[in-house]
Amino acid sequence: MRMELRHLHVVLTVARAGSISRAATQMKIAQAGLTTQVRRIEASLGGPLFLRGNDGVELTELGRHVVLQAQDLVERFDDLLVTSRKLAVRGDAGIRLGATAGLPAALLVGVVREVLPALSQTTHVERDGEAVLEMIRTGDLDLALVVEFPRSPLRIPDAVGLRGLVTERMLIGVPLGHRLSGRSEVLLSELAGEEWVVPDENHGGRLNLELACEAVGFTPRCAHFGVDPFVAADLVRSTGAVAGFFPGHDLPGVLLKPIIGNPLHRRISLVWNTGAAEHVDDVHAGLLRAYHERTSHPGRLLAS
Repeated sequence: MRMELRHLHVVLTVARAGSISRAATQMKIAQAGLTTQVRRIEASLGGPLFLRGNDGVELTELGRHVVLQAQDLVERFDDLLVTSRKLAVRGDAGIRLGATAGLPAALLVGVVREVLPALSQTTHVERDGEAVLEMIRTGDLDLALVVEFPRSPLRIPDAVGLRGLVTERMLIGVPLGHRLSGRSEVLLSELAGEEWVVPDENHGGRLNLELACEAVGFTPRCAHFGVDPFVAADLVRSTGAVAGFFPGHDLPGVLLKPIIGNPLHRRISLVWNTGAAEHVDDVHAGLLRAYHERTSHPGRLLAS
């Protein structure tokens, strides 16, 4: 007998039900017919998958291996069906881009427009990187930018490809006239006692800031929460607070200071659905070029 996907579904149903009779009821077939199917499947796989008892069935060692692998294959096949149907329905709708909030989504839009000028575009910005990855996995997005911090790694689904773009070091923004405004660099420990502006980041930025500050002896006094970089700059100018910024923003009235021995950085990556990876190389190369052109201080970047 040639094994097919439907046979894996039979094995999984019996394993979940815990008995041939319950599985037959769920599948709406005769118990004798299901027993015959299971025996044929076991013969094809080279040994028994289930130990039969009065209370039902238990998996053998071979059965546990088959169930584990079958579950993975079935899930992958289901993902293939979902993404293929969405691509078929979409037709010539263009390319769908995404980004985690706080990342240069416009940079991705511009590069894709250069690489794929004939395609229309839509862009979705999500606060949560996990939400972006899920949209990539299901085929709701084609390409996106996501961010992760050292102590908050992302969980990358099997159907999602990832390629690092750049790793950025955080800079400390202080207002004009601040006690550290004349310094070319600052120590993180020198910011103990300062009032902090905390950006709107659900992907680990605040956690990593707090842990880095605690590692040098203080807990940051966070006073302003959930703001984008431009609102953060307004608060720095108006309240005298300090904030962390990443390269690429023009913030008049805010002085950006590198941190000596900087432990604060984030990694920006390009992600895509592995079923639609045709233009990834060109887009990735274009993003690297555009990013370095945009960033006024490329020396602040770590290796990607």
